[in-house]
Amino acid sequence: MGFEFTHRGGIERQVRSIAREQIDKALLECGQDGAEFGKLVHGLRRRCKKLRGLVRLIEPHFKQWKQENRAFGDAADVLSGTRDAAVQVETFAHVLAFDARRDSGARIDAEHGAALMQWLESGLGQAPAAAERARLPADFATLLKAARKRTKDWSLSGRGFDQIGDGLERTYRRMRDGLASVEAAQTAEALHAWRKDCKYHWHHVSLLLPTAPDLLRSRKAAIDRLGEMLGDHHNLAVLDETLATHDAVATAREVIAERQAVLAFDALELGRQLTAEKPTKLLDRFEQYWSLLPGRS
Repeated sequence: MGFEFTHRGGIERQVRSIAREQIDKALLECGQDGAEFGKLVHGLRRRCKKLRGLVRLIEPHFKQWKQENRAFGDAADVLSGTRDAAVQVETFAHVLAFDARRDSGARIDAEHGAALMQWLESGLGQAPAAAERARLPADFATLLKAARKRTKDWSLSGRGFDQIGDGLERTYRRMRDGLASVEAAQTAEALHAWRKDCKYHWHHVSLLLPTAPDLLRSRKAAIDRLGEMLGDHHNLAVLDETLATHDAVATAREVIAERQAVLAFDALELGRQLTAEKPTKLLDRFEQYWSLLPGRS
């Protein structure tokens, strides 16, 4: 059925089916031979984020939501270190590209940039050993197989649209509150925390996309763009912490700060537009969209 609701009826059944499908796809990917390890890790972690987004949607009516949210988070954490190292190398490449586009000329000279890139690659970009490449997906699969067994017992309180509407409103409200926190604090930590609720709302829009595809497709794309900005900002913060341990990187860190400022400004501009609607109004609108779905499968 894909990562989406297709009918108004049987929400609990659809939730279980969506969860099992995402888990099954992840388990299938784990067993593929010859897959590029970095891409495999990235894909598996995205599956976990989708599952956590689904759990957040039913949070107010799902007693086990904390257990399952933690379980999918733990599964993603099994793979986190292998992905994070490669991201820093990729992020610095983007920093160099950003600096090179400067009208007045790049501030990071080519020799210095190449030396820093080499340092990052030698210290962080090492591919995991064959034994680790085999073990990590196996550990990940063990956690997801256990979660799949539990899905048969997932049950929701309440009835009708309220079973997902309350979680939709709660997450959107957190997204709005997070924007206010970012505007007040203007820190990398606040932006990173805000990103999580923005991504959850993105997953919720994805799940509800069939209700009004012509209207929600543009919202989904805008939230995705916001998430990319905030993700890039966080990656730069992590890279900056790494470079702080290296000698003679003042210029590179200044360029990182410049790029973060641009991203933060653009993210706040877009975030204000995406959260202009009051939570109760957004809930009412999505409930009207929900009524457009067929009644039964």
